[in-house]
Parts: sequence; structure tokens; C-alpha cells
Amino acid sequence: MSFDERVHRIIMSAYDAAFQKTPWITVASSIAEQLGAYGTTLVLHRTNRNEVLTSAMAGYRDLPFDSILQEYAAHYHARNPQALFERARPNALIYLDGIDPTYNAENYPDFCRWEKDRIGIQYHATGYCRPSKDLTYALAVSGSAGTGPFSSESLDLFRIFMDHLRQAVDMAHRLGTLETQKVQLESILDGLLEANPRAIATLDAKGQPVFVNSAMLALARERDGIVLDATRLRMLNSGDNTRFQHLCASALRLNSGRVAVGGSMAVSRPSGKRGYALTVAPLPYSAQVPTGQGGTVLVSIVDPECRRELPVERLTQVFGLTPAEARVAAALSQGDRLEEIAASGSVSVGTVRSQLKAIFAKTGATTQAVLVGLVTQVLR
Repeated sequence: MSFDERVHRIIMSAYDAAFQKTPWITVASSIAEQLGAYGTTLVLHRTNRNEVLTSAMAGYRDLPFDSILQEYAAHYHARNPQALFERARPNALIYLDGIDPTYNAENYPDFCRWEKDRIGIQYHATGYCRPSKDLTYALAVSGSAGTGPFSSESLDLFRIFMDHLRQAVDMAHRLGTLETQKVQLESILDGLLEANPRAIATLDAKGQPVFVNSAMLALARERDGIVLDATRLRMLNSGDNTRFQHLCASALRLNSGRVAVGGSMAVSRPSGKRGYALTVAPLPYSAQVPTGQGGTVLVSIVDPECRRELPVERLTQVFGLTPAEARVAAALSQGDRLEEIAASGSVSVGTVRSQLKAIFAKTGATTQAVLVGLVTQVLR
């Protein structure tokens, strides 16, 4: 396919997106690939207030963006020259490195250093679509040390793409398909949360459940430290509940422009079993909360007493382990001792030690602690 044919196909895909025939992130990914970019980000948000309606990312070497976004919200949002530029220049159509005398890397070195070291981004090009006075759809493409800065030819092509993307976004807004992404993402997110083996709930700004998966419902039915009804999720122990409410409140601060924290805690259980591990995190990009109701927090709970079936076949695919070696590695990640693994597999401890030696060789781990961390990361 010639260069002109590829460009034409990308442009036509933007108009297809307006009719919901192509996802917008697919269009953005195609643009980024044509420009030789390191990654791309799409954000649909309210122009005059801190409310993100949808967002999507592609590329960036599959970095752990859950933790990166929390770091960004907690420490760097107020120091991002690109975000500050967008708010200060509401009529601007494009942001490029160095085009603004105020909002540039030289004046915000801390953020740019973090962005480079944590994500690998060194170069920026962002275009803005504004189908209405209170709605902005931003498409950012990023360069890294590997891709280098964008050439003048690439930036000219980016401007052409943005001209067509603005028309496509305007068309989608008139058709009413732009905002319906929120409904589509809601069903996708619900499906992902339901499939998660952890007990998960999302709560709105008033602490009321928005979504609860089956694992959370099953856990709440035990009433062993957790209580859930139609209006609230709470902890049986008053001290635990106070701590839980503080975590939820801190996670919601992102939506009022302040630092979002969230965090983790242990939840005591009347049964005397080991406490639940509960984590609260901000979910600022949730598609589940109607406009004007504030943000959402995600609550996940792990029962350390519960052993679940692990996808050990993933270890065979990633590391080339045999099924028996994969089962040994998975068991170690759940805290089993070699003697317990041997007994459960009806083999000798010597056999398990031999398997462990092979696992070290295939994974590159040098100690059991390193191996457990590696295996846990892959299985998670």
C-alpha cells in the first residue's frame, strides 16, 4: 500500500468512527503509527471543569499505567505544561514542543524529567477538537528517545490528520455518537470488573455502590468484616470503617482538583481469620457516573485465606516452563513451601528442587523472592 493510500485510509477511518464503525482509539493508533510515534492518548473531557468522560491509550510499551496515573494525579498534574497550556489557551488547535513561551519543558523541568524517566516520553504533539464550547477531545502523540523528535514533514501530516479529525468529531457530536462512547465504555468496564477474581465495587461521590461484581457480593454475604447494601459499603469494625471512609474521601479529591491518594488497609474479621486486604483507588476516568455527580472510587478486596485457581498456562507461554514447572512456580507465588508442593504433587522434595532449578534458568530469577515477584506480576 502506498503512502497516499495509507493516509487516505486513516482519514476515512476517522469519519467511520463518527458513525461508530471504528473505535476512536483505532484511528489515533493509526495516526501515531503513520507518524512513527512512541504512543498515543485520547481524552474526551469537559473544557471548563475537571471531568474526564472517556480516555484511551495505545503504545508506550505496555507500561503499568494504573500506578503511573496515580503518581501523575498525586504529584504532577499541576506541573504538566501541556495540560496547563490547554486550559490557558482555550482557542488553540495544536500544542507542539516549544511553541509557547510559558508552557514548555524549560519552565516545567520537574514534570518533564518525571515523564521522560517514568514513561519514556520526550516529544509531544497534541491536537484539540472542540465540537462545543464545553467539550474538548484531545489527541496526543508522543515521541521517545528511540523515535526522536517529530520531523517537520510528520508535523505537517499531523495537522492534516487533525483537520479531518475535527470534522469527524464535529459530525459525531451532531449525530450524538460522540458522548455515547461513555455508555459503551461502561459496559466494557463492567464486564472487565465482573470477570476479575477479586472482590470489586465502584462507589460514587456519596459512597453509594455504582457497580458490584459477583465476588464482592459473595464476600459480603459472609458478613465477616464487610457489609454491603443498596446504599453503602462499610466495615463492621468502627475503626476500620473510619479508615475506609478516609481512604475514599482522599481518592475523590482528584475530581475537585486536589491530590488524589486512596491507599490500602487491613480489615479485621470477627471469625478470627486473617484480615482482608482492601485497596481504594481513584477512578477519575470512569464512564459510569452521570455528569455532575462527581468522581468514582474503585474498591478491591483480597481474602488471603482464599486460594484460587491460577492461570498457570500463562507461565508456560511466557517463560517456556513445563506444566509441572508452572505449577511449582504458581504454588510458590501463593506462599507454599517446597515440602507442601511436593506432597500435593505426590513427588519427592528432590524432584521439586530440580524443577525449581530449571525454573530459575528459564525465568532468569536468582532467588525465590525474585521468582515470586516475577511470577506474581505475570499471573496478575
